[in-house]
Amino acid sequence: MKRLLVGSAALLVALSTSAFSTSTLAADMTPVFKTVPAAVPFDWSGVYGGVNAGYSWGRVPYDATSAGAPISSGTLTPGSFVGGGQFGYNYQMGSVVLGLEADIAWRQGRDTSIWFLPNGLDTMSFRSEQSWVGTLRPRAGIAIDNWLVYATGGLAYGSFKHDFTESRPTVAGASRTAADSDVRAGWTVGAGVEYAPSKRWSLGLEYLYADYGKANLNQPPQALGGVAFSSSTSAFHDQSHLLRGKLNYHFDWGNPGR
Repeated sequence: MKRLLVGSAALLVALSTSAFSTSTLAADMTPVFKTVPAAVPFDWSGVYGGVNAGYSWGRVPYDATSAGAPISSGTLTPGSFVGGGQFGYNYQMGSVVLGLEADIAWRQGRDTSIWFLPNGLDTMSFRSEQSWVGTLRPRAGIAIDNWLVYATGGLAYGSFKHDFTESRPTVAGASRTAADSDVRAGWTVGAGVEYAPSKRWSLGLEYLYADYGKANLNQPPQALGGVAFSSSTSAFHDQSHLLRGKLNYHFDWGNPGR
């Protein structure tokens, strides 16, 4: 009887120890789930600056009158490489991005047209040059994470030159030229797209159309080399198209979380 009681007690102890070990092992095998933080969407807010390069092609309709009568008209197309820099600020509200950008760029587009007048003796030449250009423009766009599509428009300004020459090539000294060289302001409108591969950098493509108004050149009646020239007026309407790529660096000014 004594041996039976001792054996029963030993069996109970063994079973209890086995149950404890099994529950401990099961607890150790319980899977642990860790929360993965959600991806933070790209924030376009803040100050940025960078460089741009592309091509500018001008469209300059012109016409001329002599003694009040129209005598010639056409379109000049000065085109050239354009390159410069920009500086701006964006503010993002949800998916809407508002901003302001200023830029300035170098270009040197020229074009010339020569007309032979009906009398077969006289010629007229028209020359237009579009030099450096700058803009100051609000921007408004829609952000899709690290993509931004926007429309823009505002002030455009730049340097322009025009020449209007009347001459009789067969007579020495029978030639006169009216010219101007000034900085003019106008308006611009366009659109663009940007992509940010990182929090600090973005790449973009932008198109702008600009209109700078008309420039008029006047000549009074004049006798040169024995040739009598009537009063004349020429008008140049400066317009241009600009397509360029942009590279921007985004500072943490205005966006401490960048």
